[in-house]
Amino acid sequence: MILAAGYGVRLRPLTDRMPKPLAPVAGQPMIGWALARLAAYGIKEVVVNVSHHKDQLVAWLRANSGFEFRISEEAEPLETGGGLKKAAPLLGNEPFFVVNSDIIWQDEGEPALERLARHWDGAAMDFLLLAQSKTAAVGHDKGEDQLFVTEANTIGWSEAQAPYIIAGIGIMHPRVLAGAPDGKFSVKVLWLEAMKRKRLFCVPHQGRWFQTGTIEDIRKAEALLAGVGGQGERAG
Repeated sequence: MILAAGYGVRLRPLTDRMPKPLAPVAGQPMIGWALARLAAYGIKEVVVNVSHHKDQLVAWLRANSGFEFRISEEAEPLETGGGLKKAAPLLGNEPFFVVNSDIIWQDEGEPALERLARHWDGAAMDFLLLAQSKTAAVGHDKGEDQLFVTEANTIGWSEAQAPYIIAGIGIMHPRVLAGAPDGKFSVKVLWLEAMKRKRLFCVPHQGRWFQTGTIEDIRKAEALLAGVGGQGERAG
């Protein structure tokens, strides 16, 4: 599932006329970067939640070859947790990847999605989240993400790379949505519950990572991506 229903307030005035996931980054909509990674892994079915300027986003998705999209419409954005709960009927009963639409990542060595899949253990985990070294995170906001990434729950913890933040990519099991509230709430509510039960784990990312939540962040990402020829990647 790609989380794509937010208002994109920090990207105004750009998002006054388009949905945040269609904001251009280095020659393609930001959501296209995530889709390119999913396509490279072999993903064919993607659930996307939509709300703000949803008709534009749905039209773009329908025109994007290579995926079967299932659309979860929200009258108003339900935040990350609420969006997942509303989309539950579309997600099935098996573990699935969850990706924020405003992040770009580049792999060094084993791809992030493959690392997540390799370490996933459904008997012991409800969440396995990709972690990113905070010092190397481009566009990261201040927040409490590092509280979810500890030496005890992180596979391959490196003291030299700590503290870590949550990178907006992970695997989760849909069983956690059964008891989740309806309406608007953050996925962090579900993370906290899983952490209490020792069922939330993390694995560090190997490569570069960008969050494109503001115009300044997009410019930083574009400058760095141009330096490695990143504009050649396309979804589909």
